[in-house]
Amino acid sequence: MPLLDVSDILDDPDFNQAITVTRSVKDVDERGETTIKQTEMLTYGVVAPITANELYRLPDAERLSGGCTVYCRFPLFTGQNNYTADRITANGSQYVVISVDDWESFGQGFVAAKCALLDMRDN
Repeated sequence: MPLLDVSDILDDPDFNQAITVTRSVKDVDERGETTIKQTEMLTYGVVAPITANELYRLPDAERLSGGCTVYCRFPLFTGQNNYTADRITANGSQYVVISVDDWESFGQGFVAAKCALLDMRDN
């Protein structure tokens, strides 16, 4: 287990930024139609560009035209149960969460999420 706690750095307002997380939950109404409810939440995290090596190592040999890694204390979802993958808005761009790693060893509650840049025409 690492002995380095990076909470002070990742929580520092000089280092992190405000990000918006859009979470969507699917439900079925009384007529049997699927409805999607979206909730936007503001949180703080460190957003870093995805590296060239990471572009080719993602699941299913997926190739990205852009992406980022988000380090934050907010529990991000890749899509589970009735939830779709979280969307993150940072630096004027929208991303979708494709993987989440537990970074609890580097600071209580931290996750590192790999995110793919959404094509703005799909929004």
